[in-house]
Amino acid sequence: MTLTLDDGRLRATFDPATGALTGLAGVGGWDAVARPELGSAFRLLVPLEGRRNNIAEGTEQAPPRVEHGERAVEFHWPRVVSRHGGPHEIAVRQRYELTDGRLIVRTAVDNRSDLIVENVYSPVLGDLRPPVPDGTLTAYRHDYGSGMAQPMWPHFQNSVGYHGVDVPTQLAQQWMAGYGTPAVPYTLIQSDGVGLYVGVEEPSAEFVGWHAELWPGYADSLEATVPLSDEIAGVPVRIRFSAVHLPYILPGEQRALVPLRLEFYEGDWHAGADVYARWRDGWFAPAPVPAWAREPHTWQQLQLNSPEDELRMPFSELVEVGREAAAAGVTAIQLVGFNEGGQDRDNPSHRPDERLGGFDALKQAIADIQALGVKVVLFAKFNWADRSRPDFATTWLPHAVKDPYGDYYLYPGYKYQTATQLFDVNTRRLVTMCFLSEAYLKECLRQFDTLVALGADGILYDECLHHLPSWFCFDETHGHRYGAPTYANDLELVRRFRERLGDRPDFLFAGEAVYDWEFAAYGLSYHRSENPRHLPLHRYTAPDRQMMTAVTGFDDRNLVNQALLHRYVVSLEPHNFKGRLTDIPATVAYNRRMHELRVAARKWVWDGRFSDTVGATVTDAAGATVHPFTVFTAEDGSRSVCVANYGDTAVTWRVRIDGAAGPYRVRAVDDDAWVETDGEVALPPRSAAVVVEG
Repeated sequence: MTLTLDDGRLRATFDPATGALTGLAGVGGWDAVARPELGSAFRLLVPLEGRRNNIAEGTEQAPPRVEHGERAVEFHWPRVVSRHGGPHEIAVRQRYELTDGRLIVRTAVDNRSDLIVENVYSPVLGDLRPPVPDGTLTAYRHDYGSGMAQPMWPHFQNSVGYHGVDVPTQLAQQWMAGYGTPAVPYTLIQSDGVGLYVGVEEPSAEFVGWHAELWPGYADSLEATVPLSDEIAGVPVRIRFSAVHLPYILPGEQRALVPLRLEFYEGDWHAGADVYARWRDGWFAPAPVPAWAREPHTWQQLQLNSPEDELRMPFSELVEVGREAAAAGVTAIQLVGFNEGGQDRDNPSHRPDERLGGFDALKQAIADIQALGVKVVLFAKFNWADRSRPDFATTWLPHAVKDPYGDYYLYPGYKYQTATQLFDVNTRRLVTMCFLSEAYLKECLRQFDTLVALGADGILYDECLHHLPSWFCFDETHGHRYGAPTYANDLELVRRFRERLGDRPDFLFAGEAVYDWEFAAYGLSYHRSENPRHLPLHRYTAPDRQMMTAVTGFDDRNLVNQALLHRYVVSLEPHNFKGRLTDIPATVAYNRRMHELRVAARKWVWDGRFSDTVGATVTDAAGATVHPFTVFTAEDGSRSVCVANYGDTAVTWRVRIDGAAGPYRVRAVDDDAWVETDGEVALPPRSAAVVVEG
């Protein structure tokens, strides 16, 4: 006997004897739980004294109570039995609701035991396989300012150390922000032309991560291949995929966990990302952006000092940098390392370094640069305290995020300049501070007041996207619960900054590679995208947000081209943001040409809607699709294609905009005028062009 929910777009089947999800079928008949006998319900981690890894597996429990209706089924286990601890007074409810092809999974835990429920895996897909035997599976997720793809079938990428797990294991590992919400609120399981979206159904700072295991392991570990038989060595071959919650439910607590959505889609990752964007747009309101930052423009980033005491330039000489910026058409300068000790030293202090001239000299320099028509944005960082500060133990340690053992989390820090530091001998270690501590938030506000008093046009909060290496704080003296999520006040901090600021609509709040929900607080996101196969997942889901990328090379045409294609503001950073614009004249000149084209075509490439490659094709003489190109749609519905040739030889490609027969107009970055074309575009080496309808 099975229970079924079916609305014609998605069909979910369950075993009433175990509560297991035994089938999940959608587009094209793909059943994402291939074999019903491998279906799963939930898994709890309930640590015991002397046996921390103690699991209560849903399918190993007594039969649950069941309530079944046309659109929902609910399972209730009044108590659970763990593998090493016997029965526990821990009740679990799982409710599956099906509406318009969306399966919403709600899980609640009532902990009446004397143990802590640390992990809850729910929902669980017990036998995830491609729709066809020779098919593929790839996980797509948000990454640092972009996106990432992790292969799952027929190759399975192991993202954790093999020493720590029994089988190859994959987490949604983002480069800096980690493994789950709020930085990675969904994952796409993409096959050939179809996919499964799994994401949170409510915006929440509570941690939900994406976890997959390949059982029983690789067929060939050198090639990381999945065994292509139903079983190997007498064990069923399967991928077990879960959303995993880390709620830390204490004895006597009840908790409704963040609900999850599962939804099939037809198409590639763009269609899956559309599912997320539609859900987010139903509740999300982006932060206001100053008028100057909404225009096409360019930045420069300049470091004045590092922890190794370069003391590159006194504040009194900064006006020369401003003159160079004005001459190069640069709108804003981001100043880094102006604070005492230099960049990544003496955190969280933002007091201007006296050795560079002190507060008054920097304030005057900012005013002098602004008089030239150039904005000044100050680098800021609030995540950490520098453990090498003499007052760390007395002033900052009480506000540090604590682990379950009562110790602070230690971030390895950043290495600068000298061989001593590059070999990690005298690196300044950084300790994660707790934003749930009101005392620490007040200190952040005092530091922000210093930045505002300097007269800056904004701040760029470096590493606002994470609190690594922490996800939770266990120090209840801060005024929060045991195991509270350290990301919970990310938006609250900037909300308080705005309150402090008063009426300053021209003040920009920018951040580094802000995770998507942080755009509710920040008007601009800065990241580095130096990858010729850049995957613009974040740009695709946030097409009109202000994003900026670093350009560091001396003839960096291709990164400038990439910025044009992906609607990124350019941040010019010669010598890795330690040089002057006069050091990179070729890059500055090419960026000016790109800016002119961007302004000429701003109806599409700046004010239009970015859709990556959706809506057009670009092919070579043999008819093969080429890379990279992107599509923009203007408010009036007309479209453009940006196309770049990253290679060192000239090419001729053909552009076709869906539903538009031509003719088109085309203009390259190095050209001064538009010319008519039937879609054929000749591109010199390392160049880009815009092709528009009509």
